[in-house]
Amino acid sequence: MFSRSISLGVFTIGLTLAAPALAQDPLEPSNTEGKRAEGKARYERGVEAYSAGRFKDAIDLFLQADALAPSAALSFNIARAYEKIGDDAACLQWYRDFRRRAPDAKNAREVDQRIVKLQAALAKKGVQQYSVFSSPLGATVIVDDQPVGVTPFTGQVAPGRHKVVLSLRGYADSEQKLELAADRAQDLDVPLVPKPDKPVEVEAPPPPPPPVVVKPRPVEPHDNGARFGPWPWIGLGVGAAALGGSLGFELARRSSEHKAEDADSQLAYKEQLDHQQTRQTTARVLAAVGGALVVTGGTLLVIDLTSRKDSTTRDAQLGAACLPGGCAFDVRGRF
Repeated sequence: MFSRSISLGVFTIGLTLAAPALAQDPLEPSNTEGKRAEGKARYERGVEAYSAGRFKDAIDLFLQADALAPSAALSFNIARAYEKIGDDAACLQWYRDFRRRAPDAKNAREVDQRIVKLQAALAKKGVQQYSVFSSPLGATVIVDDQPVGVTPFTGQVAPGRHKVVLSLRGYADSEQKLELAADRAQDLDVPLVPKPDKPVEVEAPPPPPPPVVVKPRPVEPHDNGARFGPWPWIGLGVGAAALGGSLGFELARRSSEHKAEDADSQLAYKEQLDHQQTRQTTARVLAAVGGALVVTGGTLLVIDLTSRKDSTTRDAQLGAACLPGGCAFDVRGRF
């Protein structure tokens, strides 16, 4: 039935690729004529591999040629090569592609009969073939909540009802219902709608944390003039550690912000946004606490260093309170 397969391919490729060369490098992939010439060269090598019975090599070369200079003849020859190695699914895919590209082909009746037989062969295996196209191409195809590829995509699944979602950045997600018959392959062509230009809605930030209040405590005077003991140094150390932690969470927040901007899906974007807000809140709390402790420790240290050994001092008291907008301190006593 298909004894004329390769001759048909040669004839059609000749019409498609045999164009006069321009004054450019014929193998330069960045120009149209170079791609056509390289596609023709790989096609001819594919024909040689097919004639020598190296059908897998022929498939690779035909696919490369089709990527450079698509044509219906290449789809037909790819289908014939897959038929030689007994791959029913791939053979059906490329015969269907041939019929899309060449609806008025002279051998259309013979190809259609072969398509019917291949569809029946898949039905015996409990699956059927479907193809998904989008405008523009390159959309992620999600079938029954499982990503399977990008458009144009062809696959096999059990007959029946399936949910197909197409997702592409800059376009609204499109959800489709695929009613796949048991004995017939099906095409699904979906035009995507651009998203409207509007600001991204951001959830309201969480309420500010409660103020951090340090209760006043008496400070025991010492004969050697160190009125507050080791507490100034402890306050400075803990405060510095808190400020360092605040800086770390701020860097983590910025990282989450960049990841949210580069997210490939709405789910990933929302997850990174949640991380960003949590780290921002933690950074603010640590900054407020660290600032309060550093200022308090510094104040106590100055008092210790400026006190005289023989000074007579009554009990000193220190108080501090911090809010998201700032901190206040209260030191009482005679120094």
